[in-house]
Amino acid sequence: METERRWDVGEMVVVHALNDLVGEVTKRSLNGDGVYDYMVDYEDGACEWCEASDLREANELDFWGLTRSRSCY
Repeated sequence: METERRWDVGEMVVVHALNDLVGEVTKRSLNGDGVYDYMVDYEDGACEWCEASDLREANELDFWGLTRSRSCY
């Protein structure tokens, strides 16, 4: 059985299963099934709870939107 990645508070992630935007993990909570859920906050003040399977590490090709300006070079 493959173990899901555990995200740390402060990591920048993409919620690829929901909106493909870059956000910051601000909370981690162990749910009743023994699996972590993660609060992802966006610069515009929006936030959402996500499962680890909804997340992946953000990279330079992602739409950082409000979190920082994206270079066209």
